Amino acid sequence: MNTINKSFFKIFLLFGIMLFATNPVSGQNQSNNQSATGLNLNFDIFDGTYYSDPLGIQLAARQLPYDEMIDKSTYKLGVNDLLSIRVEASKNFFIRGVMVNPAGDVIIPSIGPINVDGLTITEAENKIAKESEEFVKNASVVITLESPRPIYIQVTGGVPYPGKYMIPSQSRVDQAIYSSVTDGSRDLRNASLSNSSDFLTKGNYAYRNIRIEREDGTVDYADLVSYFRLGNPEFNPMVNDGDVIILKKTNIETPKVSISGAVKADYEFQYIKGDTPKRLLEIGGGFEVIADTSFLMVFRRTDSGAEKITVQPEDWNTFKLQPNDRVVAPFSDERNTSASAWVYGEVEIPGNFPVYSGETTALELLELSGGLTDNALPQAAYLMRSGGFRNEIPNKFNSQLMSRTSDQLVQGLEYLEAETKLSQDKVFIDLKDDSQLSGLKIFDGDRLYIPRDENTLFVFGQVNNPGYFPYTPNSKVMDYVSRAGGFALSADKERVFVIKSGNATWYKPGETEIESGDRIFVDRQPVEELNALRAYKVQQAQLRNTRTQLIMTAITTITGIITTYVAIQNIRN
Repeated sequence: MNTINKSFFKIFLLFGIMLFATNPVSGQNQSNNQSATGLNLNFDIFDGTYYSDPLGIQLAARQLPYDEMIDKSTYKLGVNDLLSIRVEASKNFFIRGVMVNPAGDVIIPSIGPINVDGLTITEAENKIAKESEEFVKNASVVITLESPRPIYIQVTGGVPYPGKYMIPSQSRVDQAIYSSVTDGSRDLRNASLSNSSDFLTKGNYAYRNIRIEREDGTVDYADLVSYFRLGNPEFNPMVNDGDVIILKKTNIETPKVSISGAVKADYEFQYIKGDTPKRLLEIGGGFEVIADTSFLMVFRRTDSGAEKITVQPEDWNTFKLQPNDRVVAPFSDERNTSASAWVYGEVEIPGNFPVYSGETTALELLELSGGLTDNALPQAAYLMRSGGFRNEIPNKFNSQLMSRTSDQLVQGLEYLEAETKLSQDKVFIDLKDDSQLSGLKIFDGDRLYIPRDENTLFVFGQVNNPGYFPYTPNSKVMDYVSRAGGFALSADKERVFVIKSGNATWYKPGETEIESGDRIFVDRQPVEELNALRAYKVQQAQLRNTRTQLIMTAITTITGIITTYVAIQNIRN
């Protein structure tokens, strides 16, 4: 038994020594894995291979935006292109991070320099394979473009920042001209895709007729208005190294065309040769739902006036517009079937109901909602107009316009200014008056609110216990004031008002019938402001002194007159 125990102890001791001996190595490997990646990854557990790509990490750190993938059959290599080359033959080899040098060559070990400047990637693969035949047989070459070189372009014309710009490869015209129109930045690290049309509003430029002069002598044109409105890249071509881009300014005499009427967006822009009604309709976003799509109208200015030309759908793509033509899409005679109005509150069926905008009445809308419930407070109901362009009120309240020819004092103008802060789209209605409801037209987006009748009145102001109190018919104003604890110490008993629910009109007691939902307000006596009170007392004291001085002056004057008279009489005697 002792022998077995001793043997077990020796085995346990040996196992412990081996464990402590291997832990430092394991810790070192783990530390190396962690330091290489920043993560605690132990690939030894899975008998795997960890590979870090330093070049890929560097390229990702300075990644530039590219509009689309590189086309090997069209992209032409040049100085500063960064390549990877894989040669598969009797002896395979792979070269990562080969740059095209200033001479246009790539240096391949055991083969030497091979000029690829101006060749497409496909052409360069074939050339390298052919020149490798002396060293390896049946070579197959694959070139990967790791990082395309930046390109230089010239922007000129009427831009505020003309000159040479370095931009990422595979850039389109909008990105190429962006800095020349906005801030003149030439920092490639701040390059970004101008993927919105915001900069089209920066200055008056001929964005529909941008000229691109290529190094090979060919000329292209860009139409950025069509590109941003339609999303077709054909209107925004790629720029190449050495291109000259000419962007001219427009002025008041620059020919224009426009699309308006029953389209998604009314738009006026520069005319270019070849414009058609179809192109303008596409730029306008297409027809509205309520448009008449059977024809388009073209209005053209002539010596005798404006000429109206009706263009049928089959001619929209062939009818050539002239400078300053105006295209109008007509509205359909059919009513807007998408119009609706909302009803909220105390009705049997609250919700959204279809209406004919400007034709359906408030009475019809109320009937669609099932009518009022027993808990409705009809005198407090009101209608909110949607305020849309098509629902615009012709005589909309404008305090500035009214004050221009007004003889109001400053206080009156201040009151007008306060009125503008109120909701001018609010219409107060009496749901108990069918004649008023029948005459009130409902428009698309209108909202009708019917509050609940709480059978209470609100008493506030200078009362001892302000708050809500149960409504009882035939009760007077003073009855509710008494329920509120009576007048407070500073109450002005001559200024008690009834404020009606709904339109919030003020009445004196006895001028209106008290109803549920009304409010009773008790005003307070004016509070003296401390400095004003002191000034008032000083003025009173000064006034008393002035009066005393006037009295003393009068007495002195009268005394002098009497004295003089007595003296004269004495002299005569």
